[in-house]
Amino acid sequence: MVLLWPVQVLAAPTWHTIQTDNFNIHYTQGHKAWASSAAKELEIVRDKVWQQQNRGLGTKADVVVFDPYHAANGFALPSTDSPLMALFTTPPQSDTVIANHNSWQQLLILHEYIHLVHLSQPSRHVWKQTLRDVWDLYDVSETMMPRWVAEGYATLLESKMTGRGRLYDNYSEALLQELAQQGALLSYQQLNDGNHEYKSKSMAYLLGARFLAWLEQRYSQQTLDAVWIRMRAVTARDFTSAFKGVFAEHPATLYRRFTAEYTYQAMAKEQQEPELPSRLWQEYAYGARSPVLSEDGSRLAIVEYDKKGRIKLNVYQSEDDPDAEQKFEEKQRKLLEKDPLDVVEVRPKVFAKKRLFSLEPFNFSGIRYPHWLDNNTLYFIASTVDNANSNQRRGELFRWSLTSNKVEQLTQNQAIRRFTLADDGQSIYAEQVAYGYSELVKIHLPSAQVTPLFGKQLSTLYDFPVFNATQQKLAFLKHTINGNWQLYIQDVDTNKTIPVPLPKGYQYLTQPSWASDGSALHFVAGKNGALDIYRYELVTGALYKLTQGQALFQFPTAYEHGSLLYLSSGFEGVDMYLLPVLQGELVNELESRHQSGNENALADEQMRNVYSVQLPPAQIYEDEIPSQQYNIWRQNASLALGAQYASTSTTLFDVGLKGSDFLEQLSWHIGHTHDVSHGVLKGSFAKLRYQYNQLQLDVHGFDFEIDSTAETSSTPINDKQHGVFAQLSQQYQWGQFKLRAQFAGLVGKQAQQQQSASVHWLRAGIQQSWLYDQQSFAIGQKVSGYRVKGQTSEQDWQGQGFSASLYGKAFYIPMNVSYQYAKRQDQALQLGGFSSSLLSEMRMVNVIMAPELPFYSAQGSKYEGLSGAITLKESYPWLYYQQHQLDEQSYAQSYGIKWSTQLNGRTWLGKFAPAGLSDFKIDMGMSRVEGERFEDENRAWFGLWYDL
Repeated sequence: MVLLWPVQVLAAPTWHTIQTDNFNIHYTQGHKAWASSAAKELEIVRDKVWQQQNRGLGTKADVVVFDPYHAANGFALPSTDSPLMALFTTPPQSDTVIANHNSWQQLLILHEYIHLVHLSQPSRHVWKQTLRDVWDLYDVSETMMPRWVAEGYATLLESKMTGRGRLYDNYSEALLQELAQQGALLSYQQLNDGNHEYKSKSMAYLLGARFLAWLEQRYSQQTLDAVWIRMRAVTARDFTSAFKGVFAEHPATLYRRFTAEYTYQAMAKEQQEPELPSRLWQEYAYGARSPVLSEDGSRLAIVEYDKKGRIKLNVYQSEDDPDAEQKFEEKQRKLLEKDPLDVVEVRPKVFAKKRLFSLEPFNFSGIRYPHWLDNNTLYFIASTVDNANSNQRRGELFRWSLTSNKVEQLTQNQAIRRFTLADDGQSIYAEQVAYGYSELVKIHLPSAQVTPLFGKQLSTLYDFPVFNATQQKLAFLKHTINGNWQLYIQDVDTNKTIPVPLPKGYQYLTQPSWASDGSALHFVAGKNGALDIYRYELVTGALYKLTQGQALFQFPTAYEHGSLLYLSSGFEGVDMYLLPVLQGELVNELESRHQSGNENALADEQMRNVYSVQLPPAQIYEDEIPSQQYNIWRQNASLALGAQYASTSTTLFDVGLKGSDFLEQLSWHIGHTHDVSHGVLKGSFAKLRYQYNQLQLDVHGFDFEIDSTAETSSTPINDKQHGVFAQLSQQYQWGQFKLRAQFAGLVGKQAQQQQSASVHWLRAGIQQSWLYDQQSFAIGQKVSGYRVKGQTSEQDWQGQGFSASLYGKAFYIPMNVSYQYAKRQDQALQLGGFSSSLLSEMRMVNVIMAPELPFYSAQGSKYEGLSGAITLKESYPWLYYQQHQLDEQSYAQSYGIKWSTQLNGRTWLGKFAPAGLSDFKIDMGMSRVEGERFEDENRAWFGLWYDL
């Protein structure tokens, strides 16, 4: 059957809700089957966790089912009254640390629900819990634990309640054993966030879970559980004090003992391993994956990434580089010429291969799974932005011509992960993932026609399709619910599919690759906490084990004369090795095709020490569960407190109430602001925002007074205003090009120097932006303009404004310059002051905000501003320079540092966060301000407030 990809991928999502006794599950229409099954699984997990822990949630949890990044993940935001779980429906691939599961849905739900139950327990201190009930920001701050504790405990229970998971995963165990043998297990202080060594950020999960399991085994489950009880006591305790009160030791002390024992066991294992007859073939700076040789073997393409996750697709010459050896010899010769008694460097284990080509991502994220079409053309997968939702990304196929350095996107809306080329590059076999379904399909690229190879089911996953043109055979991996990954070979001419025999007791299985002539298939399998390379021979049907667990084997690749290249990693990163031709050890004990994954996983129950309460075997529940359109009127509210300080004169305190529905489609904020220092600013406000896809409506009601007579101002003003403001905006996006149209208006009254007047104005504006991002280099621009017409009392006025900014990045260092222009006829422009919950910049049409200057510090009819800034990293503070001109004369210049961040709807966490967290903004700065009309001085500002 031939299918075209569903057109609703392009449509904006419509949300629906399934309500159960304990959960509200929100999903988009394509995810209905996944969400319906999750609704049943959620209640089962809740009941089993209650049996195991005697703990639950005191309120219904919101659960969002979606697929933002086309990758396996999820997150939880603990709270005593607004707990949240986000479930990403794309399943994990076979070579990840989360591949060991009965079903992705079950493992994910259990892990995230444990986070909520573990971290959302109420305090037994009455007044503290009362404050948590009414103030979201304080509530969430009280749920925090060290990252390794939160993730380690969820990983521990994910494993002990299913018999699978990362605690019992062969890849995870082999990785930790390798690090232990290298003396590279993290210290206690490094366990939370890693130390920039390879895979160190994963250790909060992998080492954290094993340390907690060690504590349970050495002491008891009840002893560890007492730590969580003590953390919610009337007496305030952090994790360390709660831990010491139970174990009588600092957690770092026991962690040292745990790592010592683990290292001892790893070293004992190493002593039993035979010597591996491989040699180093290529060193990489840090991370590397997905190596692939060109058909003639002369070039090797590989994806590399550094400690900061920056990716490149590099192409190397596969033969040794004589120039590298010559340069080394020349360097040693010069050393001895300068100092004949010097000792020259030891000859390196291997000289670097010559790099021929390199590609960085541009306007797409990541580069994955390269494949050669010919010696000068590579295909690869990268993630692109979904035009219907700028927060969503999907995997698409790209082609890179090495000679011309031209990159072309070949597919649209195909949601591809791994793939293999067929029909001379006219078609691909690929794993296609949408709405939680993993399918193996054939895509004819010129026509974009998609042909499924098998029927799709949520209970079945596919990975690693590998086509051999010589034999016309397709190898692929398949995972069925409650089982392990299996390896199959299909004859594409006859569609006959046969299973590949696998070693008895295996659990981890991944990365199949064909021998050069297609006569054999190599792959990596894990057993007893070790990984090995296997070879399956098609003619004889024999399975051979080529290694004995001596390394962390990955990506076996056929090389010349029957040898193999493979990757292996340690704490410094990944390197490539050459394994000579080996007959290997014939595997006689093979896995029965009828044995379940749970039986494999629980082969040694005493060693695994699973809990007595276990989840039932996973299944996809297909019962029809009623759902309803998402209800924006189901609102949650929270106390909203804010504070802002500016050394120019003002210290503000905000108190209010903020609310929203779960998806932040309808949000509101009411409150009062008061200056607690000099009385410069006070007032009240009510705000409402409605968002539907790319349409946004903002409505503000306001009543405030600014008295700048106490400030350093050339024109002291007492300004009172009240009224209603509204703005409607719509955004359009085509790739990296964005366009936003805005229409706004205000009706109110204003009183200055005891003169009262009615005010109304209308403004129409447009904003356009574009970005070209090539990781180490970027350039982008933003242009906006507006026209405004208004009336104050009987006086008509009008004006216009324009701003332009140029953003750039060179050698990963961000920088920008911007220009702002505003002009009014028959109306004054005011300069100075800062945005706040009370004074929104979008509403103050005749005010140019500048936090380093006092409110209304100067006025004029024409304003021009020029600024520039640079920073080491986008999340770091910016070093900036700003110049202000009024009526063709320089008024002030400032320079210093500034920084701002916000939890808002531009991130998924901000979009789903409770009302008391979303739109929360932090900004700060320190600057030197100079001007001819005032004394030069140092100024600073700091704010914690809500920018709805």
